[in-house]
Amino acid sequence: MELKPRLAAFDMDGTLLNKESQMTQVTKEACLKLQQQGCKLVLSTGRTFGSAQIPIDAFPFDGFVCSNGATVLESDGTMVQQTLLPNHLVADAIRALRQEVLYYEVHDTASNRWMIQEDRERLEALLNEDTSLEGISIRKFAFYKLAKIIRLQEMLEMLDDPKTEMVKLFIWHNDPELLEWVREQLAPLGSQVNITSSGRHNVELLPQGVSKWEGLQYFCSKWGIAAEEVMVFGDAENDREALTHAGYSVAMENASQEIKALANYIAPHHDEARFIHERIIGGR
Repeated sequence: MELKPRLAAFDMDGTLLNKESQMTQVTKEACLKLQQQGCKLVLSTGRTFGSAQIPIDAFPFDGFVCSNGATVLESDGTMVQQTLLPNHLVADAIRALRQEVLYYEVHDTASNRWMIQEDRERLEALLNEDTSLEGISIRKFAFYKLAKIIRLQEMLEMLDDPKTEMVKLFIWHNDPELLEWVREQLAPLGSQVNITSSGRHNVELLPQGVSKWEGLQYFCSKWGIAAEEVMVFGDAENDREALTHAGYSVAMENASQEIKALANYIAPHHDEARFIHERIIGGR
């Protein structure tokens, strides 16, 4: 079957990026060929816009759907759409999460990733007691280094300011039971938020109604592209809506069976470049 997408949307971690969180030269070349044949390329990620720029090395994507759809940006980084978390709900979530020692951060529209200083100190103390402790060995992760530290009182004061624009709460832990506890703590926020995940070890709190697919609708409308002409690459729960609605849905081999069941096609483990060459470029 010849595949002719007019828009291809790429998840990043576990999909576009390799295990070292890099966009390889082979992947760049495959994407450029696809772009040269008239297909628009959109980065569709749970990352903030700033964080998404680090591994792609200025690759010329045609647009960006970031923070799982809470922010939508043009190719030059101009924000064209944003959906905010109510500040009082962010404050409520922080108070609930602080009952346990775990890693969490709050993302704003300026790509800042905020972490509470007191909670980071608690986490560091636990790490120093047992550096091999299962579930909190996070110092190796980039997000641990990128976070901006703020004292709890300053964060609460920031959230009292209506000018503060938060789009996501990101929680990470290796213990699935603790992540289930996190979901239980966030559940009372109910219909006012969307709870999802971009991987096995995290939970993400988003504004209600936000998803990658909703973010992609901006570009579909702008370029006159129908859902059946969209190809989506994904591997996690936060790709569910996009994989369900896109005409060409491609799950990665490294995805869960549940996510793969949503897709029309399966791409090799961390290797959409091979899929692009074999199923799209070679078919045109």
